[in-house]
Amino acid sequence: MRKSIEYLVEEGDDKGKVFVITRMSAFEADEWASDLIHALSKAESKLRDTGSKMGMASLEGMTIDLLGALDPKDRKKAFADLLACCKIKRDPRNPLVEATKILEVDIEDPMTFIHLREKALSLHVDFIKAAAYQPFLFVAALIPEEKASKENV
Repeated sequence: MRKSIEYLVEEGDDKGKVFVITRMSAFEADEWASDLIHALSKAESKLRDTGSKMGMASLEGMTIDLLGALDPKDRKKAFADLLACCKIKRDPRNPLVEATKILEVDIEDPMTFIHLREKALSLHVDFIKAAAYQPFLFVAALIPEEKASKENV
């Protein structure tokens, strides 16, 4: 069973609404994370100032702000994929009523979009880390062993 979290909106126009955010399948998340890393690498010049000090460990703290450096087409896809992980509980007090797809009329507060994307992103950090490591492993495999051992001395 895929990991899910509930998010209760505590303020703003959507106060009291409950959303269920479910992680993508491993295959979907792996592909999504690879696409995201590729898009971030294309946006490298924009990221240099904001992300120059960001290492692999700081991916835990990665925020939606970082995605703002993406090409608009890539950002739109990344945001849409994150929102696709979200559903709304129309009757949170009744456990028999399952969460359903979010409709345009369900969200009134723009901050709700940001919070939903941040929560969905937090469920996928491990996949982003894995995707980020893959190119480095490939590059490391191309470096001759002699040269790599000299550089490590």
